Amino acid sequence: MDILTDWNSRHLNPSGAALRRFLENTVDVVAIGSIEPTFDGQGRFAPELLDIALLKAIPAETDITSQHEGSADHNSVLSTAIPRIETTDDLEAEVVSLETDIRTALERSTTETREVKQLYRRDTLGGTAAHLRRAGRRRALRSGTPEHRRIANQLSRSVRTALDEHRQETWRRFVKSLNPRDNSLWKTQKALRTRRKPCLPLHGEQGIVNTDRDKAEAFGDSLELQCRENQLDDEDEEHTALVERRATRISQMPDDEIRPRPRKKSRGYWNT
Repeated sequence: MDILTDWNSRHLNPSGAALRRFLENTVDVVAIGSIEPTFDGQGRFAPELLDIALLKAIPAETDITSQHEGSADHNSVLSTAIPRIETTDDLEAEVVSLETDIRTALERSTTETREVKQLYRRDTLGGTAAHLRRAGRRRALRSGTPEHRRIANQLSRSVRTALDEHRQETWRRFVKSLNPRDNSLWKTQKALRTRRKPCLPLHGEQGIVNTDRDKAEAFGDSLELQCRENQLDDEDEEHTALVERRATRISQMPDDEIRPRPRKKSRGYWNT
């Protein structure tokens, strides 16, 4: 396209020349602009066209106009891209294409992250004790004196022992509270027996997969690749036939017992 004639421009600056060379060397990119200038020099400079739109492989009816609003020297630009819809089938195809693009964008932009399981929560007794223990250890290491570190280690061991006793006492009270009549005991046994671990992400042909459906497809692709017959370009048919004949002959041989090896007489004694 000719920028000078299509945009009613009489002058071409270096940026416009670079844009024209780019468009001449590119096939699927089109530049559209308003027929009126978007920048008014107000007598100091010549009016210029500063706002354009670059479209790549878009089968649509495009239009761009300049809006004269306000007192600024730069006019706003309104661009519209309308698909070429002539029949009902074209409309349905565009709707399906739009829905597919939306789903694809959501799938590519959505990432699944595993929830980090915290060992202790701050609002529990164990979480508060662990937080205070770490804070005391940091203060002891910051002071740099052996006496403070020794006291911090003693207190840390005491806290760890107290937490173990508290955990065992909590579990003992929970076990005593189980009642076989209300199925609480059965539910606890089932939870302890069927404790499932989350399956880690797999690496498929398209990258890391997280969902069950993508993992199944990755397993299927791997099995298909493993069970596929090897197609060699330089396969030696004569050598393959020779190996098959030898394998057939060996498989047809009778399964006789292997005879023992005869003894050999050595210097002064017999080998056993």
